[in-house]
Amino acid sequence: MIKRLNRDALALGACMSIDHLDYRQLSELLFTPQGREFCEKNKFPSLEAFQEMKPNVTKDMGVFIDYGSIRRTNDINIALIGNTNAELEISDPNVVHKVILMHGAKAVINAKNYTVLLVVKIGNCKLVINKDETVKVL
Repeated sequence: MIKRLNRDALALGACMSIDHLDYRQLSELLFTPQGREFCEKNKFPSLEAFQEMKPNVTKDMGVFIDYGSIRRTNDINIALIGNTNAELEISDPNVVHKVILMHGAKAVINAKNYTVLLVVKIGNCKLVINKDETVKVL
């Protein structure tokens, strides 16, 4: 699966260095500016590809694929994919919190305390952000 994923990314114009990356490294790329831009532009990887990756890509990497309902607090990087419905509490002002929704994921973000959110929606996703006047959404 990883070889096919790398091949597909290369065919879409990804950098050649992607060819030797493992699941953890690919998951980390998802949260970089270049990785987010590539995924958003190409709607990559597909939901089916994520579902095949699921046993190898886990919540400790910040990636939740078809996870059902979850509640999380102050994740720095979190990707919600497919059948994942999340309630996120964000109040740590010391980092930029990156939230990526893909392929139908849903999220309610409750943010406060001068936090900064970077939110990317790819595909048909639903998002509600409840925030106080101190929160910045990028």
